[in-house]
Amino acid sequence: MSQWRRPGKRRRGRGTIRQQANLALLLFFVVLLQFGYPITLHGAGWAALYMLLYAGMIVFGLLVVRGERDHVLPGIAVGAAFVFFGLWVAWDPGHPTALTGMFVTVALFQGGVMYSLLKFVYRRSSTPGLELILAAVSVYLLLGGMFSAVFSVTELHFPGSFTDGSHPGEPMVWQQFMYYSYITMSTLGYGDILPVTPWARSLAAVETVAATLFLTTVIARLVGVYTGAGARAESQEGGAG
Repeated sequence: MSQWRRPGKRRRGRGTIRQQANLALLLFFVVLLQFGYPITLHGAGWAALYMLLYAGMIVFGLLVVRGERDHVLPGIAVGAAFVFFGLWVAWDPGHPTALTGMFVTVALFQGGVMYSLLKFVYRRSSTPGLELILAAVSVYLLLGGMFSAVFSVTELHFPGSFTDGSHPGEPMVWQQFMYYSYITMSTLGYGDILPVTPWARSLAAVETVAATLFLTTVIARLVGVYTGAGARAESQEGGAG
């Protein structure tokens, strides 16, 4: 009987390694995107290179959620729409429709990947520790990226929703919201960028609460996973003895 089980175990092992690799590469592209945005300020060539990083996030995001077949096709559709709007923005950077489409589609794609990863984190009783950590960190960073897109759309359609004290009177751009989103999530509150309208303040509060709740619950999940694994190992050792 053990000979029949081994191939299945090897397949599961290879599947776990592939999943860990996909999660690690997704996280790699997300980190580059969320913290490498200043390169877009150095010219069109660097901005185009930055946009290519989104292709990596889309590819590995789809690989991560491919097990949930009902999410793959919507993910492909949203990813394709984002590529279309991203190319449009590259051609005409100031077009409001192109900018709106790009922000909305990237927020939808990141939200969809986050939803799948959250199910992975919270619903699987035997999630391996490394996969759990990679998924949790990816969710946290994707949350910041999603809200930066939401803030950008808000300012685009309701100018003056936010203000930057270090650049008074200048129009806000998405790079500023990428920075502001993570400062808001971490509750640092430097005070250089401020929401000034009721809806903008509400969105900032929602992001702060969501990030705080996620961190507290995912820490509890991690503690539960590792405590349970330790208890199972001890019981197995006791049974063997």
